[in-house]
Amino acid sequence: MLTVEQFAKVFDMAVLAQDTQEAAIRLACEKARRYQLAALYTTPCWSHVVADELAGSGVRVGVGIGFPYGTPTSRIKLAEAEESLALGCTALDMVINIGALKDGNLSLVRGEIRSLVQLCGDDALAKVIYEVCFLTDDEIRTLTDICVEEGVDWVKTATGTEGLPDVHHLEVMKERLAGSRTQLKLSGVPRQFTLAACLWMLDMGVTLIGTRSAPVLVDQYQDYLARRA
Repeated sequence: MLTVEQFAKVFDMAVLAQDTQEAAIRLACEKARRYQLAALYTTPCWSHVVADELAGSGVRVGVGIGFPYGTPTSRIKLAEAEESLALGCTALDMVINIGALKDGNLSLVRGEIRSLVQLCGDDALAKVIYEVCFLTDDEIRTLTDICVEEGVDWVKTATGTEGLPDVHHLEVMKERLAGSRTQLKLSGVPRQFTLAACLWMLDMGVTLIGTRSAPVLVDQYQDYLARRA
């Protein structure tokens, strides 16, 4: 059974709405710091604020690259990654070019992933976002194999802007991750994601969950442990 502190580190909190203002970002930073979550993710324009607010906290500064569609050119995506690192980001989640994958343009897909991993090096976590609702099982397998081969830290299910991931998607990803160092992150979940669902996902082998509701879920877990005591 995880402690409350260990459970909190399962969560990447995300604040990504287009109309988000600075006060909301600073409040999210305060919550991420207080709950000692794994990371706080915002859009790139807020990275400097988050890096300043979370300095020395042990909470990673997260950002989406090519978010949410993954369709900027490779050069633009890598420039965004470089600037994010310069701003103090320590976890970079890049959306793949879904059309390229479906067209079989694996050299483009692999090239972007390889460049992300190389840029992150030892300074930041490299995560790749799939958008599984658009992909066949074989495409998920192919993409996961590439991520494993290129040394990605985490593979992620979805951005949260399109269709939701399901258990089958996770099972296909998990199958290809077996024996590798690449881990599985569940993202793109509904805001009403429940504690029971979180615990089930962790039992399935998920090691990170991305959600705006992280603080609420940590509070619920603390109450759950208290009732079991």
